[in-house]
Amino acid sequence: MSPPNTVERLRKRSQFLLVRNGYRAVRPTVLIEARQRAPDGPIGLGFTASSKIGGAVVRNRAKRRLREAARQALPEFGQAGVDYVFVARRGTPDAAWDALLDDVRNALIRLRAELAEGRAERAPWPRSKRPSPPKESE
Repeated sequence: MSPPNTVERLRKRSQFLLVRNGYRAVRPTVLIEARQRAPDGPIGLGFTASSKIGGAVVRNRAKRRLREAARQALPEFGQAGVDYVFVARRGTPDAAWDALLDDVRNALIRLRAELAEGRAERAPWPRSKRPSPPKESE
């Protein structure tokens, strides 16, 4: 069994998609998704930034900042056996460092509480719950 503070990177798309169906905590500078994997396994950690954030340079800066924030916050607020995905938001690259770190800590605290409560996880990601309207024929 791994020590509780061991961090394992999530690298495959399928790993990210599994975490997507778990819990989420949204803050102004970051969105963190979490899903319980194993009771005492390593912490799974992934980072992502879409092209909505900006070009490659901006996305890379956002992910670097999220990696450092995770490095500082996870030992205290992370939970063993949980996979986390940090998703950059538009404010991530330029936010004040203290604000970003505070958002990450608050989100991790919220996720820990939700995982402890054992509330039902979100349903798989449907694009639309309503059927599309019928097309008019000419």
